[in-house]
Amino acid sequence: MSASRPLTNNQFAAVLAFFAGLVFVAVGWNGTRIVAEFLYLLAEVIPGPDPALRVTAAILGLISPLSGALVIAGAILILYDRIRLGKLVVLFGTGAGIVSLVLFIVLLVRRPGRILAHEGVVPDLIGVVLSLAARIKAQVPEPGRSR
Repeated sequence: MSASRPLTNNQFAAVLAFFAGLVFVAVGWNGTRIVAEFLYLLAEVIPGPDPALRVTAAILGLISPLSGALVIAGAILILYDRIRLGKLVVLFGTGAGIVSLVLFIVLLVRRPGRILAHEGVVPDLIGVVLSLAARIKAQVPEPGRSR
């Protein structure tokens, strides 16, 4: 029996992104929905009618369930050494990661009851953090070096 090799950084990043994608699929509430909620907040704060923000928020809310699949696809790309493309797909899937976290904090401060009423907030936050960790951990290999 041979000893198992430890995971490489990119394999570990792929595992992190895969679990983040599973969390997003299971919860169905992720970074894209955070941005949509923030746009709804902006539409309420800005005086006068602003249908463009409401339409944009509605579109982002509709596509947010697909984001989990994007993060899983990014994990697969990272696993097969398509690091740059995989990191980009994970970025789109999380709703721009760090921006989502900042907007989430703004929403918690401005609307603590409404945003925390969603049962998926904590798992979603864990998913965003996992996907950010995956993007940070994944590294493009130097030329001439294989896995």
